[in-house]
Amino acid sequence: MSALSAASAHGTCPDISFVIPVYGNAGTVADLYHRLAATCAASVLSYEVIFVDDASPDESMRVLGRLAVDFAPQVSVVPLARNGGQHRAVLAGLARVRGSRVVVMDADLQDPPEAVPRLLRGLDQGYAAVFAGRRGRYESIGRLLTSRVFKTLLHWLCRVPADAGMFVAMDHRVVEVLLDAREPHPFVVSLIGASGLPLTSIPVERAAREGGGSAYSSRKRLATALRALGTAAAWRWRGRDPGFAAAPAGDAREAHNRRQRAYYESVSKRNMLPSGSPYLRRHVEELLCFAEVAPGERVLEVGCGMGRYTLLLAERGVAVEGLDLSPVLLDRLRSFSRGVAEVPLHCADIADPPVSLLGGFDVVAGLFVLHHLRDLEEAFRSLGRLLRPGGRLVFLEPNALNPLFYVQMAVKPGMTWKGDRGIVNMRRGVVLPALERAGLGRARLARFGFFPPFLANRRWGRRLESWLERVPVWRSLLPFLLVRAERV
Repeated sequence: MSALSAASAHGTCPDISFVIPVYGNAGTVADLYHRLAATCAASVLSYEVIFVDDASPDESMRVLGRLAVDFAPQVSVVPLARNGGQHRAVLAGLARVRGSRVVVMDADLQDPPEAVPRLLRGLDQGYAAVFAGRRGRYESIGRLLTSRVFKTLLHWLCRVPADAGMFVAMDHRVVEVLLDAREPHPFVVSLIGASGLPLTSIPVERAAREGGGSAYSSRKRLATALRALGTAAAWRWRGRDPGFAAAPAGDAREAHNRRQRAYYESVSKRNMLPSGSPYLRRHVEELLCFAEVAPGERVLEVGCGMGRYTLLLAERGVAVEGLDLSPVLLDRLRSFSRGVAEVPLHCADIADPPVSLLGGFDVVAGLFVLHHLRDLEEAFRSLGRLLRPGGRLVFLEPNALNPLFYVQMAVKPGMTWKGDRGIVNMRRGVVLPALERAGLGRARLARFGFFPPFLANRRWGRRLESWLERVPVWRSLLPFLLVRAERV
């Protein structure tokens, strides 16, 4: 047994893991494996090859099964019951890698296995991913031109190298990024580009296809490209930084938290100051009614800030406690509450609350907080842990369908797209699925309001508003959204 075989046989982690999606490649996979094995032997690298059979319509699975028997334990096969596409197949293979460095490549031998050592040298220079920059006349002129347009747009949208394809070497950081991605239609190249990690490409001559046609018909190729560009454009529109899509959760969350603190601590924003206006009092009344808060129930207000609503809740006799990310805002709340109300305060990230608070509350509430959070599902799952069995999670948020908030972002000093862009997620199709995925039940929504503060604070304005809210034609556009779910 060779030294390379012995390393893998005894369960040690290989130097490199290959992940190769297979669809209709019965004629090339054996040759591919032998060329990879020879390349690794020449570079004295231990290795594993993970073939992912994406429900191939030909004899690929039979050939792969024979390779897995003849060359175990270096070769393993992941059979997928149904065809999910190249990118899902890659993710299925990445979930099983053991090596600290991974190479993803196609099984059709258009990409030369002999280029692998060059890609690995790029990782040695500190890059997190090194793409094989495609060179040569490996496709028809029409396909090459459309591919160049697509890759140029993708480069502009998510900073992936403009010549990048699916032949790429990556380190463990990128693998974590890809496995943490929650995109419904993953596109591996753009996800790597959006990771924010250092990337590069090196030119590699690509061969023409030896036989048969591409698994991507022109129609499927166009649909995949449009979906990838649309997703990347949505990332840019939401204003997220590179790394948002699937950076390791702790890193992305910490970066988001730093931005939030800088945004709110830099200037004391007037719209966050406590006041007893009828406009704000109605927010509190609607939330308490929707949450069905009973006397004596323990309530945690998350994202309490400077106490804009906290003091009104305490004034109503609610046993409220506050939690906020910013110690600066909590200090300001303490100064406002001095001599008014004794409110226990906790400084922590919503996604990582103190252990002492877990399972301790009947109601976890927030007012205009959700749209500032990085990941709704993560937040709901974490906040659910704070509830007692049967406890309620209740939030009051801007309604994404109401145009008033977008006008305010443009003209109001206290609001900006940078700070409030999460409003676009405050709609039924986003919030309710996130609650469901977080394991919270009995979710429901309600809407109320009509006028901005300068009208809602007037007695006649409040009376007219209560009538206008009942008109069915614009009920879905009412400005405030109430969200409730329970820990069942």
